[in-house]
Amino acid sequence: MLKTRVITAIVGICIAIGAITYGGLLYNGLVALLTIVGWREFLVMMKRRKIELPYVWGYPAVIMVMGCLLAGAYTTALTAVVVLYLLLGVYYTFSARSNELTAIAYGCLGFTYTVSGMAALILLRDHTVYEVFRLSFIPTSPGVYYLWLLLLCTWASDTFAYFAGRLWGKRKIVPRISPNKTLEGFIGGFIGCICTGLLYAFIAGIAVHDGIAIGALVGVAAPLGDLFESKLKRDSGVKDSGVLLPGHGGVLDRFDSLLFAAPLTLVYLLV
Repeated sequence: MLKTRVITAIVGICIAIGAITYGGLLYNGLVALLTIVGWREFLVMMKRRKIELPYVWGYPAVIMVMGCLLAGAYTTALTAVVVLYLLLGVYYTFSARSNELTAIAYGCLGFTYTVSGMAALILLRDHTVYEVFRLSFIPTSPGVYYLWLLLLCTWASDTFAYFAGRLWGKRKIVPRISPNKTLEGFIGGFIGCICTGLLYAFIAGIAVHDGIAIGALVGVAAPLGDLFESKLKRDSGVKDSGVLLPGHGGVLDRFDSLLFAAPLTLVYLLV
């Protein structure tokens, strides 16, 4: 199992480095594909809970929104999401099924959860988006710099939390959801994120306050994303969300922290 995890991790890191460095259609296409797989994993977990989500609009909606993002039509993608939710409201209003609202609500939750996080990863990599960001200093190829800052802080959160929890962990946070998560581990992960953001800012030459701020945001959002997905799996009675990544589970297992941290990072850079 350990050997499989290591091999998968090495292959994944190599693919990530290549895709992020090259960007464009390669990177966006990979993120779009992962989004579709993540949506499918969410549907399967909900099905295990006897919640039948609307497959008819789900896949086409995900493909349509990610397609707009692939084409750089960000306004169209946002418009499509708003129109989709309005149409679902109209559909529910005239539906004769009493339990339709439950399916629509869970469907919208899963759609927002998977698509918004992945969409943020696409927007953060796009250099042209930074023209509207209110940053004190924008380096050359800002998408690469800030995306790696997000990724490194997210990985630091998990790594520092693990070791801090192993060394000093005593107070369980949410034992029903994740028995191994401790307050000491969370604090260690949070401090590790800030230190990583600060160090990365010095090395990459970006604004120090951006490194610290994004590190702090990720230090809170990443563990929350992890706990959210853990509760989804526990409620669905599954160990992993999928089997796409041998030894690591599915897309939601590997991107759970980023699905919370990426949108928050994007909002920080925008405002």
